[in-house]
Amino acid sequence: MTQVNFAAKIRARRVEARNRKSISRAIDNAATPALRHELMLIAQAQVTTLR
Repeated sequence: MTQVNFAAKIRARRVEARNRKSISRAIDNAATPALRHELMLIAQAQVTTLR
């Protein structure tokens, strides 16, 4: 594996971690249970499309 691919992989992992934290924060701060549920569904759909 080249250095460029390795650096890109690290950057991608950081972006994924930042996105997970943002989604978790949004779910925790959701105004209603319905909104929380909707955010969870969106997060689950994104996880399946990322891999």
